[in-house]
Amino acid sequence: SPEQFAKVMKAEVKAGAFPEDRLMELAFLAPQWTRFVEAYYRWEGLAEGLYWFLAHMRFMWGSDLGQQAAESAGIQDESAAACETPVDEESADDEPEPSAGPPPRKLSPWERLILERTAISDLDRQQGAIDVGWFQRVYAALGPRKWERLAQAAKFASNAAQAKKAQLIAEVLTGRAKLNDLIAGIETRYLKENVRLIGLYPLPSGAKREPELSRRYGVLQDYARYAKTLSGLTKPEALRSLDIGLKNLASTAGFADALRLDWAMGADAWRDLRQGPVAETKDGVTVSLSIDEQVQPKVVITRGDKLLKTAPPAVKKHPPVTELFERSRELKKQASVQKQALEAAMCRGDEFTASELVELCQHALVAPFLERLVLVGDGILGYPAKMGRTLRNHDGTLEPVKKSERLRIAHPYDLLQNGDWEHWQREAFAAERVQPFKQIFRELYVVTRQEQSAGDRSERYAGQQVNPSQALALWGSRGWSTDEEVFKVSYEHEIVSSVHFQYGGGTPLEVEGLTLQTVTFSKRHQYESLKLTQVPPRLFSEIMRDIDLVVSVAHRGGVDPEASASTIEMRASLVRETCQLLGLKNVRLKPPHVLIDGRLGDYSIHLGGGGVHRMPGGAVCVVPVHAQHRGRLFLPFADNDPRTAEVLSKVLMFANDNEIQDPGILEQLR
Repeated sequence: SPEQFAKVMKAEVKAGAFPEDRLMELAFLAPQWTRFVEAYYRWEGLAEGLYWFLAHMRFMWGSDLGQQAAESAGIQDESAAACETPVDEESADDEPEPSAGPPPRKLSPWERLILERTAISDLDRQQGAIDVGWFQRVYAALGPRKWERLAQAAKFASNAAQAKKAQLIAEVLTGRAKLNDLIAGIETRYLKENVRLIGLYPLPSGAKREPELSRRYGVLQDYARYAKTLSGLTKPEALRSLDIGLKNLASTAGFADALRLDWAMGADAWRDLRQGPVAETKDGVTVSLSIDEQVQPKVVITRGDKLLKTAPPAVKKHPPVTELFERSRELKKQASVQKQALEAAMCRGDEFTASELVELCQHALVAPFLERLVLVGDGILGYPAKMGRTLRNHDGTLEPVKKSERLRIAHPYDLLQNGDWEHWQREAFAAERVQPFKQIFRELYVVTRQEQSAGDRSERYAGQQVNPSQALALWGSRGWSTDEEVFKVSYEHEIVSSVHFQYGGGTPLEVEGLTLQTVTFSKRHQYESLKLTQVPPRLFSEIMRDIDLVVSVAHRGGVDPEASASTIEMRASLVRETCQLLGLKNVRLKPPHVLIDGRLGDYSIHLGGGGVHRMPGGAVCVVPVHAQHRGRLFLPFADNDPRTAEVLSKVLMFANDNEIQDPGILEQLR
């Protein structure tokens, strides 16, 4: 046992059989002895330090040592789920039904162990990305002397060169390396290794922190301009190193991701567009760039008062005009990235200080999105107003934001708890406010009474069959790990969410595909399931929303399953607010149906599938053309939801059935 091992080794070391550091070398040479060596040293964080070194020594990847380290930690290999194939969500219904397919590559115990400790992917880590928080936790637990002893023994895991590289990373992280040498290597020799490492060097405290952060950000931006001039052969690797360097700098500066760093440091790059169009003139042709309400670039080309479709070749080649077109392309990409980042911030519960909110409300790309999102603070709730200094409630009242206030993007659970969710939905309709993503009308999932009695597992999707390729692609697009089992790690809550299936090798289940069974939650490093009531409500809702998406889009069978209760409630709210605004008195809600008293008959429309029935009588065949709904029907969220648009269109059409002119529909009604 580890205790017996420690007792025997202490006696042997005391007798001079071998030096004590030999045991540290043993842990690196054969990590299956880690628990025994840890029992000897009794160092808090010894195993974590070992894992950190092994994870950052490239020679380690795929070797048996990582497997031994994971198995020593008690992580066992498990079977796979299914293969992963990209899928287009909008055309999922048109795709041929795929076969179950062979199981994917297994996620090794070592990969599982590392995945539970850092959100940085294997590829990013191999290319130089470092989880600063992981290092700081380990280094704080061990201290400088113990860390140095670990570093000296690290070469036994691979070779001296790899150990030296891992040690260099540690020296940069602890500030023992020379920062000016790192910067000089970037400015004079464009060293990609230095680009990746500069962000890891500790920032000074106090008044020197912001200038130093701006300095390093500027160095990386200068390198970005250099990287864009490289050939197609060398540019991708240079840009990848830049991406890693920005991620490292963001992690060191305490930002959740590189985008948050860009929000703080890159606001000046788009500030001129916030003031109005930016124009350049060449040979009498003026090219102007501006941002519309949806934060999309708008390029206008004119010659005097005449509007041109394209710029003449000579004008396009003019450097200032070329830069405008490049900014337009970058703006379109950044707008999409900003929306995704804000949605992720809402799901994580990221907090903003009052001063950060004021800065974001001056950001040309972030401000237009943020102004249409509800923020929540300590007893205050509303849209940012007056450049982020106040929040405007749904009734129009303004609440000042205190200097000490910490705010987040409100999740539907916050609106539910506040008791005025319906008022926010009504206000969004009245103001015709289009949000950058679903927030006010977002589906909310709460723990049901049945799940509370079940305790530690949810079976609300038990028995649902899904196409493996589509399902795993959808999960993967939303940040789930699908290499082995299907799970997602929430690092801010230290919780692992897992989906379990009924496996049926050699049985009809193998042909049927994947059948969902249960959903469980557990703390990282602990494999006992949490009670569902212990899971943070926001996390529970988002996990169930992901699973609901998969079940709805990747279902097996010839017809769509009925929409979830949350989706039906969302569509019922949209129908209720639309009818109220249009003054329709002949529409009644009885979820999951909308009941309509028409002039040619009475109708029932299902909020889930959109089916129309005449009462009494049979189904009314109405074939929707989803592309025609886009842009013609108001939805208070930016993402396309063709089924919701279809349901709303049918409600409005049959509420005014005396105006229907389609002969096919009229023939059925008569």
